[in-house]
Amino acid sequence: MPAYHPQINYPEAPLQCRPWLRDLYHPSLQAGKELEQCQRQADEVTEIMLNNFDKVLERDGKLSELEQRSDQLLNMSSAFSKTTKTLAQKKRWENIRWRICLGLVVGGGLLIILIVLLVIFLPQRSEGSSGPQAQDSGAASGPGD
Repeated sequence: MPAYHPQINYPEAPLQCRPWLRDLYHPSLQAGKELEQCQRQADEVTEIMLNNFDKVLERDGKLSELEQRSDQLLNMSSAFSKTTKTLAQKKRWENIRWRICLGLVVGGGLLIILIVLLVIFLPQRSEGSSGPQAQDSGAASGPGD
């Protein structure tokens, strides 16, 4: 195969008619094609890398926004937890107070009923018990007369 010399003018017709002859006449053209192909591939890889880098930056922004939202939710949940604990304690004391009041009302009602029953039945027993005591005292004084 003859060597390529840049100073020598090679005929153009055979190259146009038979493309495979181009490599024979101009070996530097083959290297130029390979270089061009490598450059295109490098450009494609560079473009893909830039797209990936942009996507990474977008994800980073979304992740930071998501982190801020999660911090806000955490703060809101802790405030909600404190509020519910306070409210539960308040309602518990309110429930205890109502039970105490209800117990006092029921106890007072039972006490009133007990007093009324004692007033009703106790004087009858004292009247009834004073009568037999008088008979007993009369009977006791009778035989001694």
